[in-house]
Amino acid sequence: MKAYEQEVFADFKKYANVVEAWAIYDSIIISPTFLGGEQNVGGWFTNFNAFGQQDQHSFFKTRTEGIAGSAYCNLQSADSMDYAFIADSIGLAVMSPAPNTEGRGSEPDGVAGDLYDEDDLISHWWAAEMPNHMGLQLKIQQDIRAEVQCMHCPPGYGAIGGGTAFNHEGQAPVHGDIPYMTNAVVQGVPVLSNRYPLPQPIGIPRTATIEGILHLSEFVRELMQNVTGPQEYQFNSLTGLPPYTFYQRRYSIQMSLFGQRLVQQRAQYHR
Repeated sequence: MKAYEQEVFADFKKYANVVEAWAIYDSIIISPTFLGGEQNVGGWFTNFNAFGQQDQHSFFKTRTEGIAGSAYCNLQSADSMDYAFIADSIGLAVMSPAPNTEGRGSEPDGVAGDLYDEDDLISHWWAAEMPNHMGLQLKIQQDIRAEVQCMHCPPGYGAIGGGTAFNHEGQAPVHGDIPYMTNAVVQGVPVLSNRYPLPQPIGIPRTATIEGILHLSEFVRELMQNVTGPQEYQFNSLTGLPPYTFYQRRYSIQMSLFGQRLVQQRAQYHR
């Protein structure tokens, strides 16, 4: 344990707090359709254009687990900490549907030309390239305590895979054919130690206001405002014939802080 951490823990120990490894996370979602209570979640968008209209986006400020669901957020209170927290590392996961152009020749509902393959290109760009053009800040109370370029703070978790193959369909591919894209892109190897380590842990008092601020470059904003989507997944019906079933694709950006929370002792901790 570092000297700084020992000092902080010793201070909290006076108040009989228990130190527990913990993480907090919050997500921005872009999806053509939101279901049920999701329609009331702040800071979520139904299209790329609306997302690109803003040059800044917030984490840990408006959403809670009760509002957004535990898949996307685990804060119990918006805009403030439920407990004292010591942050050790910052991670940002920029996640998209795994690119796969297998369906590029499909015809949803039997309508020729009604294709959704443009999302496969955006999906790859979103996860592989966009983090190079965004910045992230961590704000505690009125102070910016950390600032990092987004590709520099991988989350340390996420799907990973690879594989690309051309679709022959009985004939050799010609120049310009798009291969099947079956790889999933993440920011770095999904190992928990592969995160942006803070030079010194940051202590966050209980009830302190906290905000993660995502800054989009003009390049990202320009591109987002001039593309369509997200589109939908097409799934076959039980009969394999039209009409087919469609479900929304979801693009997300998730910020996480790993560290230790300090909570009041529970009965079983007493001797």
